[in-house]
Amino acid sequence: MKLDSSYQEAFTLSGANGLAADLHEFHITLDETAVYTIYDIRPADIRVAGGPENGWIWDGTFQEVNIETNELLFEWRASEHFDIADVYRGREGSGEDKERPWDYFHINSIDKDAKGNFLVSARYCNCLIYIDGHTGETIWTLGGRRSNFTDLSGGAATNFTWQHHARFRDNGTAITLLDNSSRGRGAPQYPSRGLYLDIDETNMTVQVRHEYWNEYPIKSQSQGSIQILDSGNVLVGYGFSAAWTEFSMDGEVLCHAHFAPGRDFHTGKVVSYRTFKHPWVGKPNTLPDFEVYAYRAAASWNGATEVSHWVLEGTNEKISETAQPTFLSAVPKDGFETVIPIPNDTKYKYLRVRAVSAKGETLAASKLARWDPTSNEAVVVSGDSDDPFFGDSDKIYATFIFLTIALFSTAAIGAFLWFGVKKGYLMSWLRSRRRDDKDKERGNFQPLKRFGGDEDLSDVEVEDSVEFSALLGDQLLGPGPDVERAGSMDVVRR
Repeated sequence: MKLDSSYQEAFTLSGANGLAADLHEFHITLDETAVYTIYDIRPADIRVAGGPENGWIWDGTFQEVNIETNELLFEWRASEHFDIADVYRGREGSGEDKERPWDYFHINSIDKDAKGNFLVSARYCNCLIYIDGHTGETIWTLGGRRSNFTDLSGGAATNFTWQHHARFRDNGTAITLLDNSSRGRGAPQYPSRGLYLDIDETNMTVQVRHEYWNEYPIKSQSQGSIQILDSGNVLVGYGFSAAWTEFSMDGEVLCHAHFAPGRDFHTGKVVSYRTFKHPWVGKPNTLPDFEVYAYRAAASWNGATEVSHWVLEGTNEKISETAQPTFLSAVPKDGFETVIPIPNDTKYKYLRVRAVSAKGETLAASKLARWDPTSNEAVVVSGDSDDPFFGDSDKIYATFIFLTIALFSTAAIGAFLWFGVKKGYLMSWLRSRRRDDKDKERGNFQPLKRFGGDEDLSDVEVEDSVEFSALLGDQLLGPGPDVERAGSMDVVRR
């Protein structure tokens, strides 16, 4: 699926020949075609791996299709060209029946060069395979048990393992990839690195041009990416470990960020399959979200990248060509959700915000929120509601109630809640352990339908998914320094 700048579906592709496209790869080639991975269950003789003659495999497959018509242009299957004996990952109890096929190959990236040939990453074979784009035959293999290249870097160019995101560079004379090095909880001792390799297809040699090591050794057990930026810098995403690092071309760390605690890097609680950095202008077809409570307002507009300032306005009637709202204040956008003080002398019944660009252009305005500074109710106006002028008071989430209770809890109740949280994490851990065997079958990936709801989440994980408000503190403690009020917050549910 491809989305346009308003986050609407531009086109959707589906697997040809009745096969379902897989999440490991979706890539637009130089020919403006699309390539994607497929995991197809097929019968196979796996006696060479200690399995049955009538065993079952996940067949690493990819297709190339015309983006406009979804016409199949090329299809390739690992089982027709690759020897099962060359793999590094054992069956681990799989392959005996159709319900638990053996993922012996694990295709996870595809690229196409100007010659029309394909570069395929086989994670469980620890190698990259260069495939003829007409016959499907293997032209050469880099890494793994049958590497065709002489390593001029003393083994450092071909000893990558469990790799991801292999891409041609420099007109096909170089390759970049993420060398995960580590796979699974059983072998987390090897740190991951980004690799930039020079390939000489005439002399069949390979050598390391650059290596990208994180100064905080990250051992990404799966997933990940490497991108050469227009600036010449290199962006490495660590997939299973929720972090990314931007390097200079020669390997100096310029910026390192993580979006989950480091202690969770090896749990899979927060992951990003790949990380990319590109110029992007987002213009959502929704309106800004707006919230008011006492003498505070908050504005956000998910996906809008051009907002520079928020302008707060007030009115006592429905907006029309002859009745426009009055300017109250303006503040710079500050993060995802910006808190805006409401002036003390404001007398209007309705408030709204306008999103303004750096050029002073109005990008959009929120719907009107009914404002009563004496009310215990916080009013949230969604940019998705149907009324063209007035927003509906959306629900204020249960997090508010939870935190209100927490503020006035006794030590005994606090201890009880602490025990409950601990228990929740324990249940989460137990469930993740039960998932391990299933996840290993496909390198910690499962069909998307498995994750269709909250039924597989612990109580703690479900609670962590609720929405927080920038006005939460004001709703619990009062409207701000201007007015002191007693009483608790009521929850609006309409």
